[in-house]
Amino acid sequence: MKNGIMAILAAVSLAAITGCDSQAEPNASLMLRYQVDAGRDRSWWLTRDGVLLHSAAQPKKFIPLPGWLWAADPHCPPDFTLGPNGEAVVTSNVVPTLWRIDPQTLAVTVHELQLDSDTGRDVGFAALGYSAEQAAFFAYSEHQRSVWRIDRQLARASKVSDVDFSPLRTARTASVRGPCTELGQRLMQFAGIER
Repeated sequence: MKNGIMAILAAVSLAAITGCDSQAEPNASLMLRYQVDAGRDRSWWLTRDGVLLHSAAQPKKFIPLPGWLWAADPHCPPDFTLGPNGEAVVTSNVVPTLWRIDPQTLAVTVHELQLDSDTGRDVGFAALGYSAEQAAFFAYSEHQRSVWRIDRQLARASKVSDVDFSPLRTARTASVRGPCTELGQRLMQFAGIER
């Protein structure tokens, strides 16, 4: 486990070097994932540096994520989803921490999750979705090969199941997240979430 932690920390260090200027606008080629919020006529882009908000009504807005850390290849990147009130919730693929962006003010809050198990292990999330039916978020930990249920307050995470989605990983494709996209799709199917 110590070697795994060292490899992740080395990758995180490399990811952190990508830029520190909070006023700089990220390049679209650095995009990890995006989602369209049709109800609010805008789109959210998760980039290697933070979040970029595109809106027809306002100029592009870059939103830095304080203390955000994540590991680059060969790990699947972090993910994000839109919550029930239009908030963007961003994961780390290294630690059980979430970043919430308020849909109106764009203020960022950091939420360290209290895990119900695996507290001495590396738990980060490479896929995330929200279930309105269950009023909860669901996340997939690539490193632990497990699905977690996260409460709407972003305070607690309960392990739902040990599930290995990794056999779906194939050679990289031309898509933004490559084979990592399959993690999100499998999580959505597993939790019964429509995205």
